[in-house]
Amino acid sequence: MRIEEDIYLENYEIRRKRFIYDRQIYHSYVFVVGCETYTVIVGDRIDKQTFTRIGYQMPPGISFPVNGLAEVCFDVFDGLECLSDFRHISIPGLGSAVVLKSVVLALMAHHESFSIGGFVFQPASGEIVERNRPTPLEENYDAMLGLKNELRYNRRTGLPKKAPQPLIPDCFQAYKVVTTGRACYVVL
Repeated sequence: MRIEEDIYLENYEIRRKRFIYDRQIYHSYVFVVGCETYTVIVGDRIDKQTFTRIGYQMPPGISFPVNGLAEVCFDVFDGLECLSDFRHISIPGLGSAVVLKSVVLALMAHHESFSIGGFVFQPASGEIVERNRPTPLEENYDAMLGLKNELRYNRRTGLPKKAPQPLIPDCFQAYKVVTTGRACYVVL
């Protein structure tokens, strides 16, 4: 894997590395929260045919964007030679909101730099992901993307929690498509 570009984006306080892997161009947005380093990896622009071949589907009534979509994944960063295995990351306390806000900033920076039509991703899933989680991961993504804003309750006290606030700006619209039991999110 060869690093083609390594720059610091001051407006977003995030580092972007452009690299080539398996003849594809990727951008890694690296940031630190607490004592942990994370990366958001955004793949090269994909067309409708590739999108469908991978197994994604557009939401009903929504056209595939002319500028294409980029597939996104997010993980703990151990250096580009040694990415983790893209499983769910456990983040204690309010750190998760800070991390997810940084993920959104990375996507905004990519959108601004490359005029991409949108992003597509699937959250980690399965028994290991959901073990010991008070709230299912998919439910967290639904709230983060503004797809769900119903009142939730604290399991211990039974008191209502504050309504979730979407982390994506108004200029983006998120959609969720569930295929073969797995959620796929499209953000345009």
